[in-house]
Amino acid sequence: MSVEYCLEIFDSGATWGPGTKLAECWDARNLGWSRYDRLSGKGFATLAQDASAIALLQGLKTHVRITRVAAANTEVFNGLLVDFDSTGDDVVLDLMDYTGLLGGSRCGYKTMYPTKKLGTEIVSPEWTLAKSATGSRLGFVETGTIEDPVGTNGTTVIKTNSTFGVTDQMRLQLLWDISEIGRANTTNHVTFEVTRTGTFAFNFWRNMGSARDIPLVLGGTVSDYRYLPGWRRFKNDIATIGTTVGGGATEIVKKDAASITALGLWQDVGMIKTVLGIDGNLAEADQQVAATGRMLVKMMQTQAAIAVRLETGTIEPFVGWDINDTMPVEIVNGIDSLTGYMRVLGARCVYDEAGEQVNLIVGPVVV
Repeated sequence: MSVEYCLEIFDSGATWGPGTKLAECWDARNLGWSRYDRLSGKGFATLAQDASAIALLQGLKTHVRITRVAAANTEVFNGLLVDFDSTGDDVVLDLMDYTGLLGGSRCGYKTMYPTKKLGTEIVSPEWTLAKSATGSRLGFVETGTIEDPVGTNGTTVIKTNSTFGVTDQMRLQLLWDISEIGRANTTNHVTFEVTRTGTFAFNFWRNMGSARDIPLVLGGTVSDYRYLPGWRRFKNDIATIGTTVGGGATEIVKKDAASITALGLWQDVGMIKTVLGIDGNLAEADQQVAATGRMLVKMMQTQAAIAVRLETGTIEPFVGWDINDTMPVEIVNGIDSLTGYMRVLGARCVYDEAGEQVNLIVGPVVV
């Protein structure tokens, strides 16, 4: 399958988004892009010093779209030129996707959100502040869907505790923390995004991702992989200091008896940074117990992410699937036997003289 990449260059519009298209570059070399769940995606490309588009580049103002031209033409990256590395012969562009702009937006000082719903009562006002701030680089991003995560019963909305607030925190980190709170001890994949294509929009989803019948099979669609089991971080007995209903200090301990029998006792201590992901009708002391349970679940989850290299021409980037979807994985090889549905947490690609190399980062469905 023949593959090309086109680099399109835009100036900044009135609200700092992509404005007028200035150029198309079909001769960019050593090009790459990435997109991840809850993280900023990156892009890069090399242009010759005598390329006509060089004169158009302005740091923090030039927008770049990368389109993969193949059986299906797909916008794999849209973002901003944040820097470049210039040498005698070449200029290497350093690009950041629009989710990364949330990392340049700061929350207020001692802004309180006591007993608030995570989506409509915290994320929504924080997003509005980020978008509407004077000079905001997010002014061009539309307000999309903002949902409230729910607890294990599927209906009770999750809320913060009575003392939750933010203090000079970057909004990208805040949204990560809020999505972690929303995942709680559920199977819901709470996440956020600035969409990759089209009319760019900010969304906060209470359970994102669909099951796709696109197999990742070693020797078929997968040519190689890298896997670290993650046993080093395994713990099955977690203790932390909490607060009683009356305001006193108490020890909270959560343990897993089955894994202690199977693997012995592995203890650790943790700290509740906020009251994490709890149904809004629970008492604060109960919330802390459940938050500790969430820590235990994560520390017992030994299966780390797997990086798989796709066989050229088998699975096209973002055609019939997207980040956060789940796919059936079958990697059976020597010491490794990794099977079952796993979630796509990231995608990255390098296109150079050797051709196109696409890698996916997949991990457990429940994380």
